[in-house]
Amino acid sequence: MVHVALPDSSIDRSNKAKTKPGFFADTGIPALLNCMNSIGCSGPVSNGNFTVKMAGGASVLACNDMFKIGKRNAYTLKGVLEKYGLKINAAHVGGNFSRTVSVEAGTGKIILTSPGRGEWTL
Repeated sequence: MVHVALPDSSIDRSNKAKTKPGFFADTGIPALLNCMNSIGCSGPVSNGNFTVKMAGGASVLACNDMFKIGKRNAYTLKGVLEKYGLKINAAHVGGNFSRTVSVEAGTGKIILTSPGRGEWTL
């Protein structure tokens, strides 16, 4: 799992992308795939053996979020995933409310909750 805060590591003047690659959309996915490969998940990632689910990308700071970080994160992630031949199997992105993500490692089930909005399963 990658929890992205910003879309593009090119703004990183402190080299955070090297120590915390998951902070950025463009470095988080490659780092995750490298980590997976190092523990034996080998072979082409585009062969359908991976399930990709995406959640978040909301504008929670203000309705008129001028930086549109959530939207930019989702857009960049989609591009990076496409570059690696990975397709998104399920998504719950956008809006103006936060989500809490829980992962059931054994089943791959993703449970999203949001205060006052309930629960969703991906």
